[in-house]
Amino acid sequence: MLVEVLSQGEAIAAVENLEPVDPPITKSFFRTFGTNGCLLNCGLLESHYQHNKADDGSSSQAGKKLAKSMRKQRDQLFYKSIQKWFTATQMTASAAQGCGSCDILYQIFCRSYQQNENVLFDEYEYSVSDTFGLERRRHAVPESAQLVQLFQPRGLGVTLERFPRSNLLCGRDVSMRRLRQWIGDCLDSHNICAKYGAKQDESSRPARLIDLKAITHGRRTGVRLVDTDTGGPSRYACLSHRWDGEVLRCQTTTQNLGQRSEFLALEDLPRTFRDAVDIARDLGVEYLWVDSLCIIQSGDDGEDLDKELGKMSAIYQSAYLTIAAVSSPTSSEGCFVCEQWPDLCFSVADVSHNTHLIGARILDKSGIPASTAEVADRYPLLTRAWVLQERLLSPRLLQCNYGEFTFDCLECSQCECRSSLAPHPEYNIRGRSIGLKDSAFRRRRLPVDGRGRRGAELAWKQETFEYWRFSVTMYMRLGLSYPSDVLPAIAGCAQSLGALIDTSYVAGMWRETLSVDLMWYVTHDRHHAPHARPKGSTAPSWSWASAAMGQQISYVDPKRNIGEDSRIWVTTKTFLSGAIKEVRWEPESPNNPFGRVKHAHLEIHAVVLPWHLRLFCDKVKRGSGLTRSRDLHVQTSPHLSECRTTREGLAIDQTTVQIYMDTSNESEALDVEPFDYCRSEPWRWRRCALAQIYLLQALHRAGRGRSYDVFLMLKEVSSNGDSIRCFQRVGLVMLTTQSDTVVDWAELTLGTSHARKEEFLLC
Repeated sequence: MLVEVLSQGEAIAAVENLEPVDPPITKSFFRTFGTNGCLLNCGLLESHYQHNKADDGSSSQAGKKLAKSMRKQRDQLFYKSIQKWFTATQMTASAAQGCGSCDILYQIFCRSYQQNENVLFDEYEYSVSDTFGLERRRHAVPESAQLVQLFQPRGLGVTLERFPRSNLLCGRDVSMRRLRQWIGDCLDSHNICAKYGAKQDESSRPARLIDLKAITHGRRTGVRLVDTDTGGPSRYACLSHRWDGEVLRCQTTTQNLGQRSEFLALEDLPRTFRDAVDIARDLGVEYLWVDSLCIIQSGDDGEDLDKELGKMSAIYQSAYLTIAAVSSPTSSEGCFVCEQWPDLCFSVADVSHNTHLIGARILDKSGIPASTAEVADRYPLLTRAWVLQERLLSPRLLQCNYGEFTFDCLECSQCECRSSLAPHPEYNIRGRSIGLKDSAFRRRRLPVDGRGRRGAELAWKQETFEYWRFSVTMYMRLGLSYPSDVLPAIAGCAQSLGALIDTSYVAGMWRETLSVDLMWYVTHDRHHAPHARPKGSTAPSWSWASAAMGQQISYVDPKRNIGEDSRIWVTTKTFLSGAIKEVRWEPESPNNPFGRVKHAHLEIHAVVLPWHLRLFCDKVKRGSGLTRSRDLHVQTSPHLSECRTTREGLAIDQTTVQIYMDTSNESEALDVEPFDYCRSEPWRWRRCALAQIYLLQALHRAGRGRSYDVFLMLKEVSSNGDSIRCFQRVGLVMLTTQSDTVVDWAELTLGTSHARKEEFLLC
């Protein structure tokens, strides 16, 4: 049987010239191409699939859905039970015996991997999945597996069972045609985009734009920078990209600004920049904004940078389109990574001389990404913290993905493939999502103005605050090169929300919700310790912005149910809303109050409970089977008393203690007092010790037979004479007590600590 590889033009023409068939006809691959004489498993698979399909029976919708689910489970179990991997020799031998299915698959295997090898070698073994994914690996080396997924183009009148459906990905020209269609639909029919989309005024325009009119200077072609101080609104696109050495070499400074206002050679720009110019021109957009080119990066003591960072929200929200080179690891890779490995399209003739179109998605030399780590590698831009606000603020976003274009606006999301086959940027990194699962995040939609909504303004405002906290949790998982940028890199989102809600912003939090915002914590377990606090951060210790990037930040929400015991809570009391008497802070730059902080502290009038953390030595941990390295200093069972101290422990029963440190190094964060009687070997670095802490209660919940308390964990850093003390936050403590008696922690510590209400500063 003949397998022919179509050119891109032939493939596009073949799909576009299809005549619709309603309903489409579905055929079995193995029955269509034959299994006679098969030495592998084609006959077994065909027999099983036909028998499994015959069991469907039910005529109701629910019955069909259940039957489909059960059939899928049976298929998976059956597929695991039969031989999966085979050699090229075995496959050719089976084809020689007359198996048409093996013959077709062998030819597709050879052509799909011809970018690497012209023929299949027996140093590899091969496999065909139940959904016709072609896998290849070196013998018994699973980590070397490569995958090419077969599929059929959408719109075929005759389809093959178990083949996924997808549009063909054919490179730049087709991608641009689809993009123009998406933007046209958005402009013509999207009411939400028309109402809340890009709008400009004089204050929102960036200081400079790249004028995309082509100019020549000798034999060189280029563009130029233009000031926006004069003239009306300008339609411009933004570029979202990764910074690297090549970007640093071509950035705008006070020295080259004058020259670039006259001529900027395209050949001197990174490929990603040149591709963005081509995309904008193709769409009829007159101007382009690129941060490294349109903002003066050096030579003026940061004056222009501060001014433009203060307008970041408006710059992206006023853009016609943001072009995001999400799959380009460097600025030299360009936006059209999809061009490197376009889909293959095969024209396959069966024994009746009917032609079937089969696509193969390769994407790169290693095959399509098969793990979350590989997918994360395909989207290096989305791991960077600065990029999150660029995605969220842009009314229209083009993502130049690994394999295709995707387009998002305020009303819809589009991808070229219209399937789940091409890897889309909604995957995990280090076990945590780098995509945006919430519906508003998935469309990158910031909350719109809800002021004046009759009976709903309060709910809208609370949802906006929740949206911000969710933004923070997503943001903190990402990477940042300079710790001092932690607040500037999300300042655009804060600036946008700040224009809607009537409350002040301070160091990543909102004054109206400080009592909740302060109850953040770094999520960690015995396998993932919190990172050390970054030394370059200017954020106060009580702000999430003081923690290291690249880790999970969560919040205690006093208004939401907690876990499986959600219905037991009867009363809830927050302590910090009335305890915070004054918020004092000063931004580093008056042009950007949402950016870096010069200083910030809270003046609080409340009770702080002095107590201790017990840090366990390795011997105690091993002997008691502990999985944690610290606990509150309490009266404990005898197996924890092998190492002793004369300080009395807190007498609490039936209480579960959860401690979340803000930093990984207790010895740096706290004043540590080693035990006099630690049985650990003297040469070991971790020995039993007590660390002085102070507990500031933030939340109390009580219900049937249980109470739940949340404390900020503090350390004293200095005092202002004898009048007022100063504390820093070092962590958060959650205490869950199984008791019908409400625990009064101030009363419980009476006699072992000297707690009293006082005024102090939290810095």
